Amino acid sequence: MAKVSADPLIGLDSSEALRAEIDALQEQIAQLTRSGHELISTQTRMQSLLHRATDAIIQFESDGTISSFNRAAERIFDYAEIEVLHQHGQQLFLLPPQYEQDVPAYLLNYAQNTKKQYDTPLIGLRRDGTPVLLEVSIAEIAADDLLLFDDFSDATGADESTGYEAFLCILRDITERKRIDEELRQHRENLESLVAEQVEEIRHAKDQAERANLAKSEFLANMSHELRTPMHAILSYSDLGRKKLATAKPEKLGQYFSRINGAGSRLLSMINDLLDLSKAEAGRLVCDMRPYDLSEVVETILAEYEVLAEQRRQKIHFVSDVTENTIEIDAERIGQVVRNLLSNALKFSADRGVVSISISDTQLDRDAENPIPAVSIVVTDSGVGIPEAELLSVFDKFEQSSRNRGQNAGTGLGLAISREIVHAHGGEISAANNPLGGASLTVVLPRSQRHD
Repeated sequence: MAKVSADPLIGLDSSEALRAEIDALQEQIAQLTRSGHELISTQTRMQSLLHRATDAIIQFESDGTISSFNRAAERIFDYAEIEVLHQHGQQLFLLPPQYEQDVPAYLLNYAQNTKKQYDTPLIGLRRDGTPVLLEVSIAEIAADDLLLFDDFSDATGADESTGYEAFLCILRDITERKRIDEELRQHRENLESLVAEQVEEIRHAKDQAERANLAKSEFLANMSHELRTPMHAILSYSDLGRKKLATAKPEKLGQYFSRINGAGSRLLSMINDLLDLSKAEAGRLVCDMRPYDLSEVVETILAEYEVLAEQRRQKIHFVSDVTENTIEIDAERIGQVVRNLLSNALKFSADRGVVSISISDTQLDRDAENPIPAVSIVVTDSGVGIPEAELLSVFDKFEQSSRNRGQNAGTGLGLAISREIVHAHGGEISAANNPLGGASLTVVLPRSQRHD
């Protein structure tokens, strides 16, 4: 039996063999053409993706020069691609001295050694030197992948000094995110601080309310006692006088009436204090402002207290040092203030002590450019002074200085009413301790109620 050849061309003439070979070559050419078109299409799509990406993408060649710089990179760094191609890109980053000639090495070192890039972002530099905060991703590209990114057809292989054939750097601009996060952090801290302040204010207000409630309770208890005392005196002496009307001597009856009158006057004074404070709180404390000689107003009041001072062998010194005595005030109301201050000064000064009262020129400095001409009234005692913590609270309603303990404290409304009267005059009132002992209370009143 004859042997059959496995070669399909055996037995065909030379023209048929040549034609078959040509067909095979044409098929190979068509296949290569299709592959080339697909490769070009893939490269085009890749280039389009790179340039349309929202993150900056910079491609470095093996010698460290820039071979691709997409649109996001142009936007972030404010350089056109043509301006940075075939450069090393030192102007794009804040580089340590050792990396000034090797930007890819710096980027690779940063990416490998920075665990939390968001906390310690890479610092890029725009054309004008403005810093940009960046997160970085690095990819070293092998020779087989080069055509996917750029035309590296003439690449001859990896550079021995760099260890890569191409280097792809993806940079995300987090400047705005960091700014927003910083604002949120500050807002959060401010909110926490505000909440803490509000909690403290609430706690302080609660403490104040509790103290005010306690002071009010003490005031009501004290006021109840103060009101009962003169009322008991009135009832007792009137009942005694009624019983002894037929047998008592006229002189004795006169004493009863005198004591009834004194107790009634004291009771009326306390009631007037309560009414004045209520009017002040309701904004209905009306002052009749007229020009008065302030020295005369003070001297009239001093005459009322001469007997009281003599009983305790106390001395009252009055000094007037004003260029003009006339001042626009409600003389009755200001007299009430002076009486309150003078009464307290005498009460808190020891027997044989000295109380001083002075008036002098001054000014109210509410407007530094236009100070208001004013007169000060200073009443100084020779007592134990006022505790520093109470220098402001002594003017509050229901509040009394702790130095009142163990003494006839009264209603405790005098200074609160005095403050309301002084404020109604557009003035100021304050308390201070003297270096040599005792306390000074100062009233500052504008000379005129028309300050424009």
